[in-house]
This record gives sequence, C-alpha cells and structure tokens, in this order.
Amino acid sequence: MTPTYRGTTQARTRGFARALLASCLATFATLAFAIQPVTPDQRAAHPKLQRAFVAPELDVQPELEASETITAGAASRAAVAGFAQRYGGSWDMRWDRRSDRPNLIQGSGIALVPGRGNSLRDADVGLAAGDRVDLAVVETRLQDFITANADLLKTDGLDFALDPESSIAYGKNDSHWFVEFMQVKDGVRVQGANLFFRIAAGNIVQFGSNAVAPVAIDVQPVSTRENAFDLALRELDFPAGTRVDEIVEPGELLVLPVAPAGEAAKANYFGEAGKGYRHRLAWRFVFRLDGDVTTYQVLFDAHTNRVIEVRDLNDWVNATVTGGIYPTTNSDTEVVRPMPFATVTNGGTKVTDVLGIYDYSGGTATVTLNGKFFRMSDNCGSISLSNSTDGNLNFGTSTGTDCVTPGVGGAGNTHASRTGFYHLTNINRKAITFFPSNSWLQGTVTANMNIDDLCNAGWNGSTLNFFKSGGGCSNTGEIAAVFLHEWGHGMDTNSGGAASENGSGEAVGDTFAFLETKDACIGKNFTPGQACANCDATCTGVRDVNAFSTHGAATIARPNLLADNAGINCDRYACPYFSQGIFPYQGPMGYEGHCESYIASSANWDLAQSLLAHFGTNQGWSEMDRIWYGSLTPSKSAYRVVSGGTCNTAATIDGCGANNWYTVFLASDDDDGNLSNGTPNGCRIWDAFTAHGIACGTRPVCSADAPDFSLAITEASQSICAPGNTTYTINVGSQMGFSNAVTLNASGLPAGVSASFSVNPVVPGNTSIMTLTANGSAVAGTSVVTVNGTATSSAGHSATSQLVITTGSPGAATPTAPANGATGVTTSPTLSWGAGANSASYTVEIATDAAFASIVQTLPGITGTSTAVTGLLPNTTYFWRVKGINTCGTTTSAVSSFTTANMICRAPHAAIPDNNATGLTDTLNVTDASTLTGLKLSIKATHTWVGDLKFTLKKVESNTSSIVIDRPGVPASTNGCSSDNVDVVIDDAATTVVENQCNAAPPALSGNVKPNNPLATPFNGQTLGGTWTLNVSDAAGQDTGTLDEWCLLPATSGGTTYTVGGTVSGLTGSGLVLSLNAGAQTLPIAANGSFTFPTGLADASPYAVTVGTQPAGQSCSVANGNGTVAGANVTNVAVTCTDITYTVGGTVTGLLGDSVTLSLNGTESLPVASDGSFTFATPLADGASYAVTVQTQPASPPEVCTVANGSGSIAGANVTSVQVSCIDRIFADGFEAP
Repeated sequence: MTPTYRGTTQARTRGFARALLASCLATFATLAFAIQPVTPDQRAAHPKLQRAFVAPELDVQPELEASETITAGAASRAAVAGFAQRYGGSWDMRWDRRSDRPNLIQGSGIALVPGRGNSLRDADVGLAAGDRVDLAVVETRLQDFITANADLLKTDGLDFALDPESSIAYGKNDSHWFVEFMQVKDGVRVQGANLFFRIAAGNIVQFGSNAVAPVAIDVQPVSTRENAFDLALRELDFPAGTRVDEIVEPGELLVLPVAPAGEAAKANYFGEAGKGYRHRLAWRFVFRLDGDVTTYQVLFDAHTNRVIEVRDLNDWVNATVTGGIYPTTNSDTEVVRPMPFATVTNGGTKVTDVLGIYDYSGGTATVTLNGKFFRMSDNCGSISLSNSTDGNLNFGTSTGTDCVTPGVGGAGNTHASRTGFYHLTNINRKAITFFPSNSWLQGTVTANMNIDDLCNAGWNGSTLNFFKSGGGCSNTGEIAAVFLHEWGHGMDTNSGGAASENGSGEAVGDTFAFLETKDACIGKNFTPGQACANCDATCTGVRDVNAFSTHGAATIARPNLLADNAGINCDRYACPYFSQGIFPYQGPMGYEGHCESYIASSANWDLAQSLLAHFGTNQGWSEMDRIWYGSLTPSKSAYRVVSGGTCNTAATIDGCGANNWYTVFLASDDDDGNLSNGTPNGCRIWDAFTAHGIACGTRPVCSADAPDFSLAITEASQSICAPGNTTYTINVGSQMGFSNAVTLNASGLPAGVSASFSVNPVVPGNTSIMTLTANGSAVAGTSVVTVNGTATSSAGHSATSQLVITTGSPGAATPTAPANGATGVTTSPTLSWGAGANSASYTVEIATDAAFASIVQTLPGITGTSTAVTGLLPNTTYFWRVKGINTCGTTTSAVSSFTTANMICRAPHAAIPDNNATGLTDTLNVTDASTLTGLKLSIKATHTWVGDLKFTLKKVESNTSSIVIDRPGVPASTNGCSSDNVDVVIDDAATTVVENQCNAAPPALSGNVKPNNPLATPFNGQTLGGTWTLNVSDAAGQDTGTLDEWCLLPATSGGTTYTVGGTVSGLTGSGLVLSLNAGAQTLPIAANGSFTFPTGLADASPYAVTVGTQPAGQSCSVANGNGTVAGANVTNVAVTCTDITYTVGGTVTGLLGDSVTLSLNGTESLPVASDGSFTFATPLADGASYAVTVQTQPASPPEVCTVANGSGSIAGANVTSVQVSCIDRIFADGFEAP
C-alpha cells in the first residue's frame, strides 16, 4: 500500500539552470498573506501578467449523500454493513457519490493504540512496557486498519503514502492524532486526494477519504520540467525584457483531480457513482519576477503543454530587557513590558526568559531585538541598545509614529519593532505549547518593519512585513491584531491545514487576532476615525467580527445573507472575484475573500463567547484555544457549496465536508474516543456554526457540562545549571464554579531532581510556584516534566513542560585556523576552532590588540565550530578568541592571531559573456617598484555551472600569464563541475587542487587551492608594479554570471616605499571608496579623519587620488590628490564631502472643491487647490527618506484623498512620481485592496 514516493526535486540540467536559477537575485520578499480592509483593488503596481488563466474544473468537491446512521445489521451498502458488523457501535456516515467512497465516518470509536478511551495495553500493539506510541506505530496500525477495510475504502489497485506534513500528534500526552495518507500514482502525488484518520483517546473517531479515485491517465510528461517552464513563460506572454527574479518552488509534477468535462463550477454531480473525478497531469511552478510583487503559481498541463491556471499566492499583524509597546493598537497608551526570548550579548550570548530576565555578568550588555524566535529588521535603521552599569536594558517609550524613537537603541528602535517583537514572540510561545515539535515555531522568523508603503501588511511565505503610516492608514506594525493576523497565515501555512481558497485563510488570520487581543475589532485604528463598513461605530479596524455575529447590530454573516446591504454586503464586488481582474481571491462561494471570511470568523467569535459564558473568562478562552489549535492541521475550507454553484446566495451551504471546520472541531474537542456520545463542547460548536449556516446534521450533546478544574503551566521550557534550581508557574483554573482543593505532584523528574510547590493543595482560580532543584548528581539532558492534579469529584488533569539540565561550564574551544601567527591571510577568512566540551553556542571576538581593548567585531550565537568573517583590512594583525557558552557560564579560549595579506583588489561585478572564448578581461594597474618573491590570487565570481569557466592571470609588460583555473572537473566529466560560484585563494603551496574541487553547496570552489598552472614560475622576480589583467572565459552556453572581485596578494622585497594618505571631512553618508592610481589600490572610508593607502609607492612614483565611489547622498572632491612621491610619506590629500539635495513632488487628480493639504515627512505642509502638479519647497539630501501624506482632507464636497508612490528614498534625482487621488467619500469604505 505504501510505494516509494518520488519527490519533487529532479536532477539539475543546463537548460533549467539557465531558465530558473541563473537569473535569481536577492530581492525584497513580496507579501503572501495580507491584512486588508474589504475594499476595491489599489496596489502600487499592476502585475506583469496581462490576462487571467482560470480552470473552474479544478474546484471539484465531494457530492455527499444524506447522512446515514449505521449500526450492525442496518446499513445501505454491503461493505458498510461489514464494517458495522466488525466494530459495532453507532456511526454516522456521509457518502461521496463522485468517488463512491465514504467521505466521512464518525462515531463510537475503534481502539487503535492504548489510550483513555480503550483498554489496549502496550503489548497489544507490539510495544515493550514504557515504549512510547509514536507516528510510526500509529502508521503501522492504520495500515492494518486500511487493509482490513479495503472493501469499504476501495483501496485495491490504488497506492498511498503517509503524508508527514499533515500527520501530527496533538494534546496532552499525545491524546489526539490526525493522520493522512496521500494518494500517489506511480510515485506522483494526487493533489488533495487522501485517506484521513482522526484519533482521540486512542480510538479512531473519524475517518474517510477526499477525492480518492482511480487515475486513468499516464503520468509521464511530454516535456521536461525545464522545457515546460520555458513553454509556460512563453504562453504567459510577459512584457519584453521581463526576468525571473526568484524561484520559490522549482517545479513539482502533480496529478490534479478535476470535474468531468462540461460540469459547471461547484455544480451538483448527477453522473455515475464513482466516475465523478477526472485527472490532469501538471507541472506546478511558483516564482517571482523582477519589478513585480506578485508571487505566481502556474499550473501547466504536462500532456498538452498549455497553462491551466495562474494564481497570485500573495494574500494582501537579574537584569531585564524591557521596552514600550502598544497593548492593542497605537491609540493606546504605551506600556513598558519585558522583551521575552531576546538575545543579549554579555560575556557571551544569552537569551531572556519569558519575563525578559537574563543573567547579567557585569561589563557591557547589548541587545538588538534579534531574538531566538523573531528578528526585527527595521527600515528606519539598525537596532542596538547597550548598558555597562547594571545590565538593565530599557528600549524606552516615545510619542509619534513610524521612525520616531525614544532617542536610544538606534534608529530602528521604533514603536513597530518593539510592539512587534513582544506580540509575535508571545503568540509563538503560546502556539508551541500546542505544537511542541513544529519546526517553524522553533526557528527564527524575520519581521520587516516600517516598509516604505501604505495601508497593508503581509506574510510572504518566509517573512512578515509591515508598512508605515499614510494614506489615511496607521502604521500596520503598531497594531497587535495585524501582527497576529499575519502570523496566523504563517501558522496556517506551516501546520498543514491551509485551504485552497482565500476566505477561510482570512478567517484563520482574524481568529488568531481576536484570540490574543480578546477584541472583535480586527486591527483597531487601522484607519483612524473611520469605521469599517457596517461595523460598530467604534471599530476603526479592517473588520468587526462581533458586528456580524449573534451579538452584533448588523445583519448576521451567513451564506444566504451575504448580499444584505445591512450585513457584510459582499455583492458590492464582482463575483467570482479576481484581484486586479487576473488572480482568483475568493471564499468558498466565490465572493471576495476578505468579505466572505466574515462568515467563518464571526462563527468562531460566537463560539468563543458561548465558551466564555459557560466556563468563565479564563477557562472559556482556554477551551477556545484548545479547540482552535487542535483543528489547524486537518481543517481546510470552513464550509462547502453543496448545490447551487458559486455567486449564489440561494446556494445550499453546510459544514459537512470531512475537512470543514465544524466537522474537524468536533474531533479536536473530543475527550473520550467516542463521538456518538457528544463532545465536551459539541452543542456549543453546533450552535455557533448553525447561527452562521455552516454546521452539519443534528445538535450533538455537550458531554462535559459538569464542574471541574483545569491545569496549565506558564513556562514551556526552563533550564538549570546543576546544582541549581528553576521555577514554573502552575495555573489551576475553575470550571463552572468548581472549588474543591487540587493536590499537585510532579512526575517524570530525571535522577537528581526534586520538586516542591509554594502552595499545595491549591484552591481553583489560584496559582502555585513549582521549584525544581537539581543536585550535584543530576545528569545533563532534556526531560519532559508532568504536573498532575487531583481533586474530589474530578477525574484529574495533568500538564507538561520541558526541563533542560546543564552540568558544568563549557570546556575551552581551541582556535585552529588560520594557524596562530599566520600571515598573508585573506581579508575575508573563515575562522575555525576545536569544539569546547558542553558548549551550547559560541561567540567569536576579533580585536587589533592582544588585550582586546579594541574589539572590532563580535560574532555571537554560533552553533557550529567555524564562522566566515568579512570587512577586515589588509596588512593588519588581528587577535581572535572563542567563548564557549552554556547555562552554567562562559569559557574563553586562548588567543590566536593572524596578519592579513597585502591585497590589491578590483571589484568589477562585470558580466561574463556566455559561451564566449574571448570572455571578460578586467585590468588592475599597480604602482610599486618592489620585486615579487611570491604571489597568491583571490577570485570571487557568481556563476552557475563553474565547470564552464577558465581564469587566466597576465602581467602585460612581460607578456607572461598563467591559466590558474581551467574548467574544473574536465576532462573527468565532459561538462565539468555542475555546482555554482567561486570564492578561492589561488596558492601554489595549497594541497587541494582546484581542478578536483566541486562542492555540492555553493561556492563550488572555495578555500585555499592549488592552481592548474603555478603562479611562481611566470611572475616571481618581476616588478610588482605595472598592468595586470584577469581574463574569464565561458566554454559552454546556458549558464551565466559575473566576476565580482579579484585581488593580488603579493610578497615582495627590495626598495624603500612611501605611503599616500590625508584626511576626510564632511562625510555623513556610507559607501565612500577612494582610489589610488586608477584603481591600483582602493580604500573604503567609513568616517571622517585620516586615511592611508596600505601599499607604499617607490620614490619618484606618480600618485593620483580620486573618488572611486561616491557616498550615498553626497558628493566628495579631492584636493592635493596628484603629485610625485618625494622621499617621504604623502599626508596632505584632502577629501571634502557635501550633501546633494533634491525636491519631492508629483500630481493631484480628482480634486473637486476645497484644497487638500499635503505633508512631507510630517514637517512641511503644502495646500493644493486644484488638479495638477505640486512640489514641496524644502529639498532633501540624496538617500534621505521621504513620506508624503494627506494632512487635511477636502471638506466641501467631502472627499478622501489617498497617496500612491508617496514614500521612499531620494535616489539621485528629483522625485516627481507621487500620485494623490481624490474620490467622493461616499465610495470610500477602506483604503486597500482585498
């Protein structure tokens, strides 16, 4: 039943490298999920795709017959009767006519693995006593179940494989399992086709199939992946010159279930049972284009070589570390809160706990909001706060918005960065208590703050992105619900439960938002002073889930009332809805996704309110969390269209689908492995979803409506340096007035660890502090500790947390490379060291003195035993050491030193001509009369398939040359090394021959390598000065790249030399590079003061100092820059820099009456009385940021003016592209696209 499953990554070919990889450059990630008001499209730029590609037949769903109750002896089908006879009990079944298979069977439960709901023992499932039930055990048991029920599931002749992304354990002690087996055809995945099983308390309580059917088509594509991508690009007909900028997914072969030919979208199926699914073979590509924010998903028919469908995946929030944050939104008063899990550099790398506390050890402590789980990257500038007195790091509070800071912590210490770090870290830590093995929650996510754009925020599949204020919208990085909504999209994507349509995904984001803020107004103050459409007048957010719930004043959100003008009013937009007229962005019924999301999100709000009313505030929210998080992985669309098609408020809608929210919520809520007797909150789930028209069947009972207590641990994990101790907060809650005292105990404690409680027993509604103490015999390791609670009239409850024990300080690391005292080291070396025993991480410090009084670089948080270093100066001696770090402390290695080489460099970043024997020749002029006694050559190149390349170094005056790299891998391989990029130092004394190197991971060529032909033979004994060239040629087509940098590393003798230098003044920008003698030497300048080129010149040599690269926003000139060396160092070269300024302006359109007042950077006002051009009077420096906003809207007639292209940075020219568009206010119920 489980064949070898062929993955989606195929062998790289030359054509594919050309089409997909060579053009991939690092770009700003586009938004893949966005929080937006429900309003018409308004984006900064139109996608480059000019028309829609839509395939309605892909939107095929089960055709469910009426629910049937089955018991032994009472079933409509022989296979069903056999199932009932085998297992007994009471079951509810929904049969799919399309596949002629059960879509869902749920009921009394079938014992699968040992659990609370059955009497199975470990030995019954082949486990030794004490062994844990893991996914492998569950998979094996389910395979046996599938085999035993092959007649019911009709699996004969079909292949399935475990889907690890959609198979998880959930709940305390893995009380629940949600497992899926995906259908495959000859190793190719059938998208969306699976067998699913939901296990509660050890019993199967729900199982069934989605879109499972025999696949009659051949799964051999007619074109390779590379050719298919080329053909797809041609058919998409992007404008000339369009370039693929980033490959997100390089091409997966899929079988797509589709509706039979001629069937309307979401129409009822009346054909022969079991014949309702057809199939198409397709390539799936996901990519981005240069200059286009769209994330394109293209489905390309692998048999007909035609595009099937295109979608935009962008769906448009001891010592302590503290900072001011907005609790809910930026209209709140800022409050100071601890910054949890922030990384602090203080004698090593430390991480704050949930209360922002870390172990301060004296000296300087620095924090950058580059935390364990989130890294804040602020467009306003860098973040860095230090303290060398008491170690307390307070980022402070401030007024204003966007780039306004408290004056400490750097230009990036903004409201957005502080507020975002706090809220995002907290919801991450909450989620990991439900999904402790989720790798995304354990990783580090980048949040980009204060992006120069307006009225939106987004999740792009890897980063979170939040915009500045303007255009009538607040800064989206200052609103908690916006963070939580966008994080919710990321959680949805990374928990295996994302729906194929957009409305359910938006409801997911809004549910995460209100679960944390406890506020139905999603994104309050998103549009200050303006309520969202038909919302409560106080809700200035993007949506109000209470307004359209059973508690609100507006018409309730449900499918048949979707077009009600006093309700969510989704028919104000075209249906089916296409964003920008091209990309489907729809809910299950085809209406605009954000608008239709109200149906599911307000149902969730109603459920939450019901739980609060029943259990009380704390326990009610806890119950909602438990149900919601448990449902994430298996749930897909919130509801389904049963009949009547899309864009039809009279269509029949329900939540009976196997993956619809109502159905999955019941499985998530179940506590005894038997759905036939209800679930603890079954009646409340049904009531909430029935009110919104998306429940199913009859009302189940609420099986747990009895007083009880709850148990929870605040800390997900704590650490101890043994001997030592740590504490956990134990929360004992009361349900329905339960007041019997709860006795606590701890189990699972490792040897040498004991537990005590500050209060025991505990009256429900209170807390107790558990202290775990490790004595000297405790062994290092990680354990799961369980806290158990017992009370009269309760079955008892337990909660778990993690304990990490470390014993002893780390051992000292041993610096190994470069060797101590090494000379001629590159300015970008890799530092390596032998591991220090018991080290959790390392920090490397580099200084220019052995006492480390002048530390030039500190590199924290290294988990391996090497790190790459950049930015070192030539001809300089550096000292470095390694600090090993763990919970018990820090141990510093011995000091090692090295001296960088005399490097004379060129950085052309020039294209290497493809398939061209002449190639690229770059020239380096050197003025130095000394004699070469040795030579090394550094080369950096970005190029795919380096086996194409040949590098030749030449001294022009002597006409001597050496081919140092000659198509590595040839002739052993005809095409040579297929990997990418070069970063090597060519050294005659090296032991690794460059010809034989081909690293799988870039760079393909790296480190110190021996050349194909020596450098000493042609060059030693010659004068260093003169003209040098490096030629790079490409021997084959289809792979391209650039020569980025090359450097001579000479060893010389003879002749007295003199240096050339002077002073720099007026420098405020970055990027200034000075040049000596037409680039023979280059010198980056970071600050005002003196400078000296590192390589001296012979007496009587001419010198010419020029500006090689101007700094950002400035123009620098050189005085006393030319002359002849006259027996002394030159020290009088003067470089003076001044700012360059430019104006900001644009055009106003649609202005009907009163003037609109515009503002530049909040400091300059400009009234504009009529349509036409405008220009602010005050010019700005090059590189300066600008933000044009509407200060005062027109009053008569009332209009709303919005700004496009209103923010950015001056880029060497006057800004004339700002567009101010004014419309009558009656049309403006939001400011951004859905």
